[in-house]
Amino acid sequence: MKVSKEARGYLLLVVVFLAIVVGYTVVTRAISGTNFPLAAVQSPSMEPNIPTGSLIFIQRVDGADVVAGPPTSGDVLVYFFPDEKISDYFIFTVYDPTPWSHRATQKTEINGSWYFLTKGDANLYPDQNALKPSTWAPEDRVIGRVIWHVPYLGYIFLWLRNGYLIAAIIVILLIIILLPMGRKKEETNPQGENVSEDKKPL
Repeated sequence: MKVSKEARGYLLLVVVFLAIVVGYTVVTRAISGTNFPLAAVQSPSMEPNIPTGSLIFIQRVDGADVVAGPPTSGDVLVYFFPDEKISDYFIFTVYDPTPWSHRATQKTEINGSWYFLTKGDANLYPDQNALKPSTWAPEDRVIGRVIWHVPYLGYIFLWLRNGYLIAAIIVILLIIILLPMGRKKEETNPQGENVSEDKKPL
């Protein structure tokens, strides 16, 4: 089946798009050292330092290197919960429930592992029991620390991560590619010759 030049052009765009997505995934994961390099802040718990809707970049960190302290000095850690459901689709990883990004205000070492007391800058109370370090977030549940953030860009990031939207885009691209091929086939007679407008049967 002969593919039209227009269809080949659309197909090339799809290939380029997929190459960009794969390249982006490989590069960001390599730089961050995690399978969750970018995330969107969906609550005001870190305001005003990290506004709701911010896009954050996360980088892997060893527990010993985490800096614990008050706002603007302590590291903001992204950590998940016990019994977390993690689905890695390579292009993006889904954590259910969504990990929290809160500041490490204290840290302690228990049996060779680091534990962190975390708290949102806008929250009155810490996430764990401050008097019971065993309840703090252990380093094996810390995805990484926030290196930088861009306000409001997270809303676009959330939109692009919508699975239904991605599926719709793929379907639309396939339709755009296949329609020119169908029109080309209709304008060709059984002998494979193109039928001009003035020679088409009535």
